[in-house]
Amino acid sequence: MSKKSIWVGAVSRAVGVISAVVVLMTGVTYAALQSPQATLTNSTISSATADLRIGTSATSFASTRIGFNFVDLIPGGLAAPVDGNIFYLKNYGNAKLGLHISIGSIPVNLSNVDLTKVSFVMTRLDTSTVQTFTVKTLVDSYINGGLSLTDSLSGSVVAEYKLQAIMSADAFTGQNAQISDLDLVFTGTGTN
Repeated sequence: MSKKSIWVGAVSRAVGVISAVVVLMTGVTYAALQSPQATLTNSTISSATADLRIGTSATSFASTRIGFNFVDLIPGGLAAPVDGNIFYLKNYGNAKLGLHISIGSIPVNLSNVDLTKVSFVMTRLDTSTVQTFTVKTLVDSYINGGLSLTDSLSGSVVAEYKLQAIMSADAFTGQNAQISDLDLVFTGTGTN
């Protein structure tokens, strides 16, 4: 055996011993500095509550109420009834809700009224916010969650609305017309 191979063997053993000592010291040092676990137990994540209900009085609310009849509309005339039909939306939940409106079914339209020329005019009475929606856009918007109302509704708040209908002068041709089965759907989506 040559002196070189003896020297390489001795260096290799020394490097191996030093490495083993370093690994053991690091492990022992790490183990000596490690704290016990600190734990948050039984944590829960839950959402806020969204619970929108409708009423035709300020004291009685449900998920469904019978709607209104808008009679004797004059095509090209003013929105009717003049005083509006009053209804209320109440947020029974604790989440602030962004409100949406749509018509949840295809209306019966035997008179072939142009649904782009018949609208609902909705006024939130506490903010005086007025919005107008055509029957056509309300029907079309149902599949996408409805059209946004300008005002939101905070938790446990009741908002009073006035609802009217209006018809353009050229909405139909004939002696009279009727559109029925108009199911106005209001939804609330949690918002900041």
